[in-house]
Amino acid sequence: MYRNSYVLVDEKKLSNNIKNIMENYPGYKYYFGVVKGNAYGHGDIVVKTMIDAGINYLAVSSLDEAISIRKYDKDISILCFGYIKKEDLEVAYKNNVTLTIISSDYFDDIKDTDFKLKVHIKLNTGMNRIGIKRRDELERIIQEIKDTNLILEGIYTHFATSGVYDTYFDAQLNKFKELTKNIDLKNIPIVHLYNSLSLVKHQGLEFANGVRLGIAMYGFSASANIPDNKLPLVNLKRKIKLKGQEVSQVNLNNNLKLEKVMSIYSEVIYITEIEKDEFVGYNAVHKAIGHEFIATVSIGHADGITSAFKEVKINGKTYPIVAIYMDYISVLVDKEVKVHDKVTIIGDGLSFSSIAANSHDSVHHLLVSITNRLPRIYK
Repeated sequence: MYRNSYVLVDEKKLSNNIKNIMENYPGYKYYFGVVKGNAYGHGDIVVKTMIDAGINYLAVSSLDEAISIRKYDKDISILCFGYIKKEDLEVAYKNNVTLTIISSDYFDDIKDTDFKLKVHIKLNTGMNRIGIKRRDELERIIQEIKDTNLILEGIYTHFATSGVYDTYFDAQLNKFKELTKNIDLKNIPIVHLYNSLSLVKHQGLEFANGVRLGIAMYGFSASANIPDNKLPLVNLKRKIKLKGQEVSQVNLNNNLKLEKVMSIYSEVIYITEIEKDEFVGYNAVHKAIGHEFIATVSIGHADGITSAFKEVKINGKTYPIVAIYMDYISVLVDKEVKVHDKVTIIGDGLSFSSIAANSHDSVHHLLVSITNRLPRIYK
């Protein structure tokens, strides 16, 4: 590492988060660790820690990602959420990758394969991204799959909303039940519907024995606890928004104690003093209002630092970012800051959650936007 800018990944926190989730939600046989997007930017290598903590199935978005993580464990099953071409089925077979049946046409395209491949059927219950949408198609696939080399191991869907202030969650759940009403789900080894958000918001489903843990593993519960004195107001707001419609009960609070796994650091490499009315940055984005100290920090757009990042911490004190470049940021500091001082970009109270809230972005997007130009250091 020749530049003192890096992502610190605390694997102890990752392990504790997983164990905490499993202790609070123990009613599942399969705990899927979702490691798509380079494990949400944390680095594929963390799958070893996940497995040690109790994760017993991994999930990715593509065959490329599956192959990338296979080197860390040769035995654990890996579910690919996305499309795998027919000509790549041999690669999937050799790497023990479980396929997703994303459509009726896709099933017809691969059902004559010579390879014994595990498959999960994805139901499109309302996300309208991929999946089987019609009951007759689903029933045909389940009937015909018996005469193929494909092994039906699972069935699942993905919820588009939380169900806290909407009825769409229940609409999707009812759609899943409607699609599968003529199918004995007990004959399908793995049934998984919930992700990190729906897990903490809703009661368990008696017919589901799997849950997909994504962003919660990395320290984001997707459900901030509400103080007791504010619960009546939240329930009133929910009642007004839902207008008396029949919906599932939701859990507004949970007992999870999750810690953020990722933090980001850099260092001051240069300090300059400027006078009133001097400018800093492209387009002269910052104008000095007096005598000022400007610190240049060795991290920038190419590392995933966007205009949503507003401040940093140096020696425990918060300072504003006044300009961002491809490789640097300019920070308005004081005379206490020195060259080579450590700079906290994420950590010590600076979080992706607050950045996302202030910029109307998502934590998911911010996490995977941190580029691999920043080396991952594992603690």
